[in-house]
Amino acid sequence: MSNGTPTPLSARDSFSVGFSADFRDEQGQLAFPDIGLSILKGHSGLSHEFIGEYKAEYTPDMLADYDVLISLKPRVTAQSLEGISRLCAIGRCGVGYDNVDLNACTEHGIAVYITPAGVVRPVAESILLFVLALSHRLTIKDRLVREGRWAESTRQLGREPRDRVVGTIGLGNIAAEAIRLLRTLNVQKFLAFDPFTTPARASKLDVELVSLEELLRISDYVLVNCPLTPETRGLMGKAQFALMKPDAVLINTARGPIVDEAALIDALKSGQIAGAALDVFEREPLGKDSPLTAMENVILTSHSVAWTEELFRDMGRIDCLGALAVYRGEAPQNAASKRGIVVELTVFSNAYSPGDVVP
Repeated sequence: MSNGTPTPLSARDSFSVGFSADFRDEQGQLAFPDIGLSILKGHSGLSHEFIGEYKAEYTPDMLADYDVLISLKPRVTAQSLEGISRLCAIGRCGVGYDNVDLNACTEHGIAVYITPAGVVRPVAESILLFVLALSHRLTIKDRLVREGRWAESTRQLGREPRDRVVGTIGLGNIAAEAIRLLRTLNVQKFLAFDPFTTPARASKLDVELVSLEELLRISDYVLVNCPLTPETRGLMGKAQFALMKPDAVLINTARGPIVDEAALIDALKSGQIAGAALDVFEREPLGKDSPLTAMENVILTSHSVAWTEELFRDMGRIDCLGALAVYRGEAPQNAASKRGIVVELTVFSNAYSPGDVVP
């Protein structure tokens, strides 16, 4: 596919799929029960293996022998692809691809495809989890009981999402599923800021489209559900936190750099907002000296709150089916780039349907 045209296996000697090293644990065993490997078995000339060493950024020698790369965390940069001629496609586990240089992949004729259908439900459930945990002060009560401070824990009154306002920054598939789940809690109304969605989509979801400023002023829960792009980097900063209600909370399960972490810390310390639940951070892993780690009104998880057996089963199957498509000389579905041409997605909202082939 390096010249922009898929090459079927019949014109090649062999076809090799490489998996990033972080699919295995420290003992070299598969870290997840099922990542779809059975899909790759029984096809003539097709083999797969796991890259032996984990690096935060791929080097060319790690990629040189593969036709398809299925990748979890490592970055693919222009330097990663120097001298690479065999690689046809990269299957990214997840819906975000900010750790893959699409321009560099385009220059090398490498397709990049993602796994939206595998991500929507588990991330939406995680948003519901964070909403309820913050609302009922779950982590604070848990700590107080463990410390033998029973009576004190009973005075930690929560507040229900019932009759309150939920605002989402981004109205893609994850946001839509989160709204569906949250609706059972009798939320008063849902707001969304998404310059790339349509009034028809918002109406179908019974969501009111508003400006970011209005969303921040009105919402009791602010959900970050947009991808990291040059336009969204630092979208939530000092001025935005100043607009939020003092009893409002922020929930970010998208990407850390969308939120100015220093501004968030200041807002939490000053009581400008009531709390936050964060699965993602500007720098990962989060340093143990971060002020966030000492805050009782913050819930922290390790960019893995949505990691379930089902998540990796579904993402793995989608990625392996994509690799099988390339093996057959076809373009993979859910492409962020395809046949060397970057596809113009509505990346702010991911407003295409899971499983659709991007034209």
